[in-house]
Amino acid sequence: MKRIRIVQAAVLLAVVVVIASCGSSRDYHDRRYPPRTQTDVSLIISSYPGIAIYRHPSGMYYYRDPRGFVYWRGYGNRYYLDQRYMNRSYHSHQQYNDWRRYHGRRR
Repeated sequence: MKRIRIVQAAVLLAVVVVIASCGSSRDYHDRRYPPRTQTDVSLIISSYPGIAIYRHPSGMYYYRDPRGFVYWRGYGNRYYLDQRYMNRSYHSHQQYNDWRRYHGRRR
């Protein structure tokens, strides 16, 4: 009788050890990734004194910032970043929805 209980306990212990060892040693849920690089390009800028505004041959007004980004004049005398500079990193930006509304009207 004692021998059967010892064998049962040994088998149970072996099963527990096998099950515990089959689990992944990596914890994917708590992994900390470095934050995404955020750009410092504003999607919308307001006009201010001293800003150099140019007129495109199509008649639209635009502003080119010192880094070369082009902003087109929209409603409210604000300037909106050109679509060609948009990428996925801007989609979490707080000004993105307003920017998207403006570019939806232009088409």
